[in-house]
Amino acid sequence: MTMKKTYPLLAALALAAGSCSVPAGWSVDGAVDGAPQGTKIALEYFSNGRWMLVDSLALEADGSFGYVSPKPASYPEIMRLTIAGHGSVFFPVDSVDDITVNACYGNFGLACVAGTPAAEAFCRVDSMIAAGGDRMALQRSLVQTITADTTGIVAYYIVSKTVDGMPLFDSAESFGNRVYGAAAQVFAQYLPDDPRGAALRQAYFAGRRPQGDAAAADTVVEVPATGHINIVRYDYAGREHSLDSVASQGKIVLLNFTAYELPQSPAYNAMLNELYSRYHERGLEIYQLAFDSDEVAWKNAAANLPWITVWNSPVDGETALASYNVGALPMTYIIDRNGDIGKRVVNPEELESSVARYF
Repeated sequence: MTMKKTYPLLAALALAAGSCSVPAGWSVDGAVDGAPQGTKIALEYFSNGRWMLVDSLALEADGSFGYVSPKPASYPEIMRLTIAGHGSVFFPVDSVDDITVNACYGNFGLACVAGTPAAEAFCRVDSMIAAGGDRMALQRSLVQTITADTTGIVAYYIVSKTVDGMPLFDSAESFGNRVYGAAAQVFAQYLPDDPRGAALRQAYFAGRRPQGDAAAADTVVEVPATGHINIVRYDYAGREHSLDSVASQGKIVLLNFTAYELPQSPAYNAMLNELYSRYHERGLEIYQLAFDSDEVAWKNAAANLPWITVWNSPVDGETALASYNVGALPMTYIIDRNGDIGKRVVNPEELESSVARYF
């Protein structure tokens, strides 16, 4: 059995002097096969683009090591263990997580990490990157990991990665910018108060500046604090509707992505109609963005609906889907009375109960 040892944290991570009854927080332990006794492992955490040393751990004779933080992590943090000349192992910690790392001395950077779903996701991401291959295929596979993330920290880790010294995703490029937008929305849903989400959102909006605009290069982009990304589209009568305008009225807004031509659409619209009838007078609005291929058929159906329904034309592309991390239709976001995204509802069976919480 691996024994854990407690080491003093440096600087901001240290306990106040004299405190002896504070419960321990997160921990990491494991073993490194084939390593000489006393081999040093640097434990570091990621802060504002820099790696900061927490402690230096020495391996026991059997290759084991352990560390226990004197207090829980307030937010998910990215950590790494490094053996000089043998690579680094990355993992996240949150609250009182218990992480296990088992590795071989010769290829320490390819260690097996376990303990939490997020830690295992980190391990899968690094394995995919280490496997090499086509860069675009790797990027698309990692986008799927981002859209499946429910922690925020995995999405942040992925968009922060570099390969051969180059960013894996560049927010100044069209594809990379959409990925930053998707990662920002993960934070907006699951960690709305985490400043890293605001940083991702700022990078997303900054990357949308017109290319070649000399004035824009010197412009400070003000990032909305609303927690949602604006959508502007036109209804069946040609009237413009802005999501910003709707979400600024102090209402609960259901932002629904759909296509009327889908077989499940009539049943889903029936659910929306029931919610609209029940809560509209109490401040519920629906902003429905349709991705139908037949504009005429969409117009005929949209004209009979009581809420705001707009069409995403082929010219508009898939920007809205990428920005809001939409992988399948129909799907709904709930935007609260402050204009912030409160919940992403993928399962239709959860829509009614999710909306009811706001009234």
